[in-house]
Amino acid sequence: MFELRNSKFFSWGVRVVLLFLAAGLFLSPVSAQAPEPKLEITNVDTREFPKISLAFKGQNLIENVPVDTSRILIRENEQSLVPALVEREYAGIRFSLAIAPEYSLTLFDANGQQYYQQMVDAVKTIIPQPSDQDRNSFGLYINPDISHSDLQSYNEWVELLDGYQGNMRNLQPSLASLTLAIQSLELSAYKLDSVLLFITPYLPPNLLPEFYELVERATSMNVPVHTWIVMDSTMIGSAYESNLRSALTASGGSLNTFTGTEQVPNPQDYLEGKGYQYSVSYNSEIKETGVSDLAVEVSFESGTRLTSAIVELDLTVEPTKLSFINPPNMLEIIQTDEDTIQPLSLPVEVLIEFPDNHPRQIKSSTLFINGDRVSTNQAPPYGSFVIDLLEYVQEEQLILEVQLEDELGLRGRTPSHTITLDVFQPESQLEATWYSNPLLWLGILALAGLLALFIFRKPKPKPEAEKQESPATKPDKQAAELPSSSFVTLKKFGSLIKLDPDQSPSAEKPYLLTEEITLIGRDPGLANLVLDKPFLEPLHAEIHFFPDGRIRLTDFNSTSGTYVNYKPISTHGVNLQHSDLIHFGSLLFRFNSSTRTIEGSPKTGSEQSDQKNPETKKKSG
Repeated sequence: MFELRNSKFFSWGVRVVLLFLAAGLFLSPVSAQAPEPKLEITNVDTREFPKISLAFKGQNLIENVPVDTSRILIRENEQSLVPALVEREYAGIRFSLAIAPEYSLTLFDANGQQYYQQMVDAVKTIIPQPSDQDRNSFGLYINPDISHSDLQSYNEWVELLDGYQGNMRNLQPSLASLTLAIQSLELSAYKLDSVLLFITPYLPPNLLPEFYELVERATSMNVPVHTWIVMDSTMIGSAYESNLRSALTASGGSLNTFTGTEQVPNPQDYLEGKGYQYSVSYNSEIKETGVSDLAVEVSFESGTRLTSAIVELDLTVEPTKLSFINPPNMLEIIQTDEDTIQPLSLPVEVLIEFPDNHPRQIKSSTLFINGDRVSTNQAPPYGSFVIDLLEYVQEEQLILEVQLEDELGLRGRTPSHTITLDVFQPESQLEATWYSNPLLWLGILALAGLLALFIFRKPKPKPEAEKQESPATKPDKQAAELPSSSFVTLKKFGSLIKLDPDQSPSAEKPYLLTEEITLIGRDPGLANLVLDKPFLEPLHAEIHFFPDGRIRLTDFNSTSGTYVNYKPISTHGVNLQHSDLIHFGSLLFRFNSSTRTIEGSPKTGSEQSDQKNPETKKKSG
């Protein structure tokens, strides 16, 4: 039916073709090589180094890049690295439709369907993802005067296409719409993968040179030109059809002819491998500053393998920078006994910095003291150490250094820092040594035995004359001798009254201070006033009564401290006054002095002598 209704048209076309063939003037297409598919790296992100992210896209691809880490390799300085992640993102497509209306497009195929309507219905399905339509760009160009470029609305583009009402029977074959489409692509600001579909009737041979030139312009922009052309079946296999197909294939496009029996192709196939961009991330093996070569290699499911062009990566890689945070230059250590010192330990903190601005994982950090490895951190916090000072009481100084290794194997280290140690024993330690000498105590006991023997020896018998003494004088002598033979007066310097936390007197018996020097502590072997509390030192403090009346309280550098009227005292001591409040750690006492009145005023010299000699006071009375 098709050939009968159009025999006049096609016979005219055949005559024209035969005329050109006979004259040797049939024009061949301009020679062009088919565009090769390729990969292009578009961005390199090193902000999370050693993790590097690459973005790339394909050009002239006929299939999508597989989102499979086993099919992608990163070429880094001749090393092949498998990416940890591959992602695909739809970036959009710029689709342009050029139509050259003419009478033959309105004809019907063998199934009674109009060519133009079949083609338009197929074109409307060309959008790959309806949810991503706002990322696409559309163009519509129809002879003689319809031109719409870079439409972002798919629905608007479809409405314009459906709304075309031109009289195709009055139009002639033309390349005007194709020319407008290519010019628009050249001027467009959209950097998207582009596809151009040209729907046309049979093109007379005189239009072919211009057609080939337009195809080459599209090829230079990596835009494939797909052409749907209606022609007579006698042209199939001719040089005309063969040259058209070669030119379009070289652009990456295709040629589909319609002679009455062919089906309209699925334009979705033209979008394969286009409209997507890809990103991969991998762990770099770069370990030093310099320029590195990067490329991406993809193995497609069809068996094709493509490698992108090399891009250069200029990267600065430096070891970590380490520094001690406020380290002491000198440290005092108090050794109270062989196993106890103050302080027991010294914390050390190190600041970790990445001068190349590429923070990365740390494998370990190690503390060295005087050249010896002391401790290693293999988990956070990598910059914190604690030094056990008991191991270094015999040292004069500590030379500290910290080394750190990151995940790239790079090592950073601190400058060496020296801490001078001042180890000493307080007075309490010296006194403890004096009192703990067993030979000294044996000597004291022997001396005390001799003194007791001398004092309590049996007196010699009195002379006979003394026995015949007058009875009148005998009572007076007995009265005079009675005080010295019946009791011994106990000398008291003062007392400590235990107080409760509210400063009220405790029910405990006051502690009498009967020695000129009273040593206070929790060790009975060292102290003569024993306060059995764990927070007190073995020898905690001392109260000294001087002959000139001064009373001085001294602390032996205790841990829990000694306080007078809530003020701490040192090893230099402080003078005591009657009714002072004294803390030994948390124990509270009130001090009473025997040389003060109740009101706190000192007694006069005569009062003190009268107290010592009551007989004198009686006689003077």
